[in-house]
Amino acid sequence: MAAPTAPTRRHRWLRVIAAGAVITTGIGIAGLTTSDASAGTGAQGPTPIYLDTHYSFAARAADLVSRMTLPEKVAQLSTNNGPAIPRLGVQQYTYWSEGQHGVNSLGADENNNGNGGLPKATSFPTNFAATMSWDPNLVYQETTAISDEARGFLDKSLFGTGQNNLGPSASDYGSLTYWAPNVNLDREPRWGRTDEAFGEDPYLVGQMAGAFVDGYQGQTMTGQSQTGYLKVAATAKHYALNNVEDNRTGISSNVSDTDLRDYYTAQFKDLIQNAHVSGLMTSYNAINGTPSVADTYTANQVAQRTYGFNGYVTSDCVAIGTTYQNFPGGHDWAAPGWTNNHQGGNGTWTNTTTGATVSAQAGGQAYALRAGTDLNCAGGENTLANVEGAIKAGALSESVIDNALVKVFTVRMQTGEFDPANQVPYTKITKAQIQSPAHQALATTLADNSLVLLKNSPAAAGKANLLPLNGKQTNKIVILGDLAGTVTLGGYSGNPSLRVNAVQGITTAVQAANPNAQVVYDAAGTSTKSTGPATLSASTLTDIKNADAVIVFVGTDENLASEGKDRTSIAMPGNYDSLIDQASAVGNPNMVLAIQSDGPVQVDNEQAKFPSIVFSGYNGESQGTALADVLFGRQNPAGHLDFTWYANDSQLPAVSNYNLAPAQTGGLGRTYQYFTGKPTYPFGYGLSYSNFSYSNVRADRSTVDANGAVSVNLTVKNTGNTAGSTVAQLYAATPFTVTGVTLPKERLAGFQKTA
Repeated sequence: MAAPTAPTRRHRWLRVIAAGAVITTGIGIAGLTTSDASAGTGAQGPTPIYLDTHYSFAARAADLVSRMTLPEKVAQLSTNNGPAIPRLGVQQYTYWSEGQHGVNSLGADENNNGNGGLPKATSFPTNFAATMSWDPNLVYQETTAISDEARGFLDKSLFGTGQNNLGPSASDYGSLTYWAPNVNLDREPRWGRTDEAFGEDPYLVGQMAGAFVDGYQGQTMTGQSQTGYLKVAATAKHYALNNVEDNRTGISSNVSDTDLRDYYTAQFKDLIQNAHVSGLMTSYNAINGTPSVADTYTANQVAQRTYGFNGYVTSDCVAIGTTYQNFPGGHDWAAPGWTNNHQGGNGTWTNTTTGATVSAQAGGQAYALRAGTDLNCAGGENTLANVEGAIKAGALSESVIDNALVKVFTVRMQTGEFDPANQVPYTKITKAQIQSPAHQALATTLADNSLVLLKNSPAAAGKANLLPLNGKQTNKIVILGDLAGTVTLGGYSGNPSLRVNAVQGITTAVQAANPNAQVVYDAAGTSTKSTGPATLSASTLTDIKNADAVIVFVGTDENLASEGKDRTSIAMPGNYDSLIDQASAVGNPNMVLAIQSDGPVQVDNEQAKFPSIVFSGYNGESQGTALADVLFGRQNPAGHLDFTWYANDSQLPAVSNYNLAPAQTGGLGRTYQYFTGKPTYPFGYGLSYSNFSYSNVRADRSTVDANGAVSVNLTVKNTGNTAGSTVAQLYAATPFTVTGVTLPKERLAGFQKTA
């Protein structure tokens, strides 16, 4: 069928990737002969199946694994160093590459830039920020660009130049398994990694992250392969229920089966069934008491048997070790039918029926494999001694390892690793794609579309709304706050050559319109961690009084929240309240509050002091340009919130409480689907410099398909004087009840960004 327009990309259509497509041109790997491949038999023979492109990738992977010895198989279970097997032409492989919103780590190139630094690559807005565009097509373009750069880093002309450290003997494939995207839901705004994720609604996340995976893997926006190969292999994480960073390796996320399936794994289901995501990463936490890496229910029954996942699975790093350890941060767990006998952090397991014993390391590795966690990230439990001990004790069989490696090598086959380079179109991508002008322009476009206008009113009676500012009439503009003078890229960012902060972006924009305009910047002694008052000098106070516009820039940064660290509160951090109070006390009505943060901050006491408020997540390398584009009207804001903006901490249950319904959250409820309070701004909210009307809303019941999908049509009209876009959002109510289950009062069922 024809692909729908991007924003209506509905993940109810089954889409099949041509993973097993027959390719008839070219056989073999450079440097590997038929006699090498059959060296184990000591005889010349026909082309082995794993090198014969007439066979499916899965069949070829199975043949390759069948030729490995047990020690070779065990060594391949490592993410950080799958060692080379020269006799089979298997190169060393590192599965750990990163690229959440731009290439961040190059896998086998552990030195990245030759000096231990991060790769210089285009840095797009974080997933959290980009999702506020509500535009899957833009995210698809973004990840098409990111995967272009990932392939560009494998341009052999870069080898030995300091741009990568793969060495002159590396293949054209490198490490193409990227551990992105992070699709855990932002159900808790204090979670330290909200900026990496796509928002709080599973449907919205499924659509936006689905576009992410499609662009990343080189597929169409309806999930079909365009070449028969994977451009890169996306790995969705963290499966599942990972929304707490503090003590993340030793806690259990406890939920009902309804919430687990309908909320916490629904977006994974979309990625598996529609975007055909290549990999999953299990989470650190336990799920209802069983460590995620060893949880057969979620990893096998739900992901594989119910959702149909057939890709590879890696543990999060050292997560297999946390299953059996009784150190702080460990789960102190043994599989059913075994007891954990502690000896420090490792100890042994004893089978309660047979009396067999095995080291706890071996038991953790065995039961992770049995559950479906194929690869061990940096834990080291995948030793030959551990595996042989587990097999001897009846905890593992070699066939389980075979099954894991077939999935792993199928993905590697799909990247073209075992085929001639001239047969794989993506090997033609060169270093010219890395930080290309087109990619940098796209980062700006995505940032432009991801800004949300929260408030816009006249600065004084009888005047027009304060925004957009008239650059030609702006003779003096004052910018306040330390965050305006820096670029906050967010977690898993690379090292882009282009970085435009708010001061730079605003200065460039206003002086382009009025070359004589004066820009005054004062960090005012502010920071996200400062406990003292802001310090505005007498000179700055005078400038504020006489300015045509004052931009007060506040928000969060990675000092407050990041991987391994949750926010303790959504209160306005640092001394920004002091900055706001001092600046607004001057009496200049032309005040704009610019917030850039990883989620809601408390602003109820501050809103009345500003006629206009704009918001973004960590908005990429050109975040200052995008802010200026919106402030001066080059961009009509069209972003909408992908989260509920809670008013204060009193509206939030405990961070560790994964329940959603009011009855299990002290009457509060979580996310817009269940929340019982009044938010500062609701999920999906966003203003424009235009006004829009909605009419002729109608559901065509004659189009209902076997899955219950129905077409809903409506007319959206721009009734203002400025060209702009909005997002039509369709919510489904729940007019029925289910005994023993609290259903959402409403849930997002469709959306479309207008032209």
